[in-house]
Amino acid sequence: MRAISVDYTARDLRERELAEPGKPGAGEVLFRVLEVGICGTDRDLAAFRFGYGPDTGEFLVLGHEAVGEVMSVGDGVEGLAAGDLIVPSVRRACAPPCLSCQRGRRDLCVTGKYTERGIMGAHGYFTELAVDRASDVVRVDSRLRDTAVLLEPLSVVEKAVALAFRLHQGAPRKALVLGAGTVGLLAACVLRLRGLEVDVVSTEPVDSGRSRLAAAAEARYLLAADGGADIVIEAAGARAAADAGMAALAPLGVLIVLGAFSTTGPVPFMDLIMGNRIVAGSVNSSPESFVQAALDLGRLPRELTSRLIERTGIGEYRRTLAGPPLHVPKVVHMMD
Repeated sequence: MRAISVDYTARDLRERELAEPGKPGAGEVLFRVLEVGICGTDRDLAAFRFGYGPDTGEFLVLGHEAVGEVMSVGDGVEGLAAGDLIVPSVRRACAPPCLSCQRGRRDLCVTGKYTERGIMGAHGYFTELAVDRASDVVRVDSRLRDTAVLLEPLSVVEKAVALAFRLHQGAPRKALVLGAGTVGLLAACVLRLRGLEVDVVSTEPVDSGRSRLAAAAEARYLLAADGGADIVIEAAGARAAADAGMAALAPLGVLIVLGAFSTTGPVPFMDLIMGNRIVAGSVNSSPESFVQAALDLGRLPRELTSRLIERTGIGEYRRTLAGPPLHVPKVVHMMD
């Protein structure tokens, strides 16, 4: 079967043939991969900025945002049957499992020895067939087939927003999202679903496609934050965005950092202390976040989702993974 991978020996992207998985074992599900979404993580993997393969580490099959159709289930699997639409989770527990992984919170793994399908130590879903444990997939309403590929990034947002609400010590009303990519736009949607006024800040012009997508998410689009935000979600992947987010926090405000890559720099400790402000990081998503994402998926504005995704064939992988920056937030490969 066809698979798209990064080859660590030749240091290139390539299509390869893999043996088809066999019959699913007890507790497992075999599924046909329908679509695979591309994000910045995939492009970083294709540029060899991080990531590693399983076993010998010679190669890694990419693809962690996937939609599949169940072909067969193993013994003991309940609630899933052939023909069901499913979305797999990404992270797998460390071994031996830490306390977080033992209680099913692999997203909170404290050893850092977890694996992630299509990212670190485990092959992904940029292939025709895959097998997973039934507990690692979420069933999705078949009526959401055209947007199901958004469920994995949406689950990341669900965790971040839930964390922000849990940490906030007041009654948040205004939110700020930094970045107008897929995660930022989905964050705006979820915050609107939770009843907040939302501003989206990004660097594209106010008459750009991204600004129109923000409007479709029922958010106000700005080129700079105007402050007073109770909840800030950093989804831009830049230290400058995180700094702007801290500066925009209202008293009691909570900043959740999702993508800013930096290990050094000043932190305004006195502002945090005197304003009872909180800054927290969030990565991956909990099982509860996946379930909530499946519930919220059908509530996303159709005007946004219809314009958020661009579909292309499997043969376009070099363009989407290693070509110029993508002009739409979410490029999706159809595997058929």
